[in-house]
Amino acid sequence: MNSIVVLILGLIVFFIGYRSTRSTSTPKVIRSDPKKATPAKMYMDGVEFMPTSKSILFGYQFKSIAGAAPIIGPIIAIQWGWLPALIWILGGAFFIGWVQDYSSAMVAMRTRVRASED
Repeated sequence: MNSIVVLILGLIVFFIGYRSTRSTSTPKVIRSDPKKATPAKMYMDGVEFMPTSKSILFGYQFKSIAGAAPIIGPIIAIQWGWLPALIWILGGAFFIGWVQDYSSAMVAMRTRVRASED
């Protein structure tokens, strides 16, 4: 029963974090424009730059966010208990994963520097 409560609380934290990030940082700080062309469309060459589906991009994003959590979470739990581990996983996924990965991807897409062709 305790694990179900933790799961539900985690989902609530993720839902609130997602809603707050989507409503504050995306339109006010990042100012994303869905009409603007991405590098995949601007530099499409069929090798390094090519559009892909949302499911492929979700897989890359999920892999990036979930990288260290399965390793660091249990280590923190062994040393300090499960509450700090849960806070690390939930807070880390929100601040380190969503905010940092999304903003760094947006900065990378806005940078118009292309590697020189040797």
